Amino acid sequence: MIQPEFKDTEKEKFEATVLEFYDQVFSKRNVAICDSVMAENYINHSTFVEDGRANFKQYFNKVFKTFYKTGTNVEKIFIDNDLACLYATHWASNRLFTIKFKAIDIYRIENGLLVEHWDSLEGLNMLSKVIFTLKAVLRL
Repeated sequence: MIQPEFKDTEKEKFEATVLEFYDQVFSKRNVAICDSVMAENYINHSTFVEDGRANFKQYFNKVFKTFYKTGTNVEKIFIDNDLACLYATHWASNRLFTIKFKAIDIYRIENGLLVEHWDSLEGLNMLSKVIFTLKAVLRL
C-alpha cells in the first residue's frame, strides 16, 4: 500500500494533535478530547479496547474510576506520512497499588482525525506484568 506524502506543516500538525490527545487523555484524564481528534469509527487493534470512539471513551472512563491518579511521559515520537509512533512510560495508581508500563502506540491519521491504532505494552513491575497477562489471556 502506498502511503500519502505529508508536507512538513501537515507533519507538525499531526504531531501536535497526537501529543495533545495523549496529554489530555492519559495525563489530564479528559476523554472528551476524543470528540474532536478521533474518528467515530476508530479502529483499535489493542487487546484491551474495542473499536469505536465511544468504546475508547467508555474504557478509559472506567480505568479512571479504578485508578484515581494516572500519568504518562512521552519519550519519543516519530511521524512517517500518515502514521505517528509514540514510545511512552505510563503509570496508574489507586489506594492499593500502582502499575507501571511502557507503551508503543502507533496512530494513523486521515483527514485530521485519528482513525486507527496499534500498541504494544510492557509491564515494568511484577504486578503490571501479571495484570497484562491476565487481561490478555482472559480478554478482560
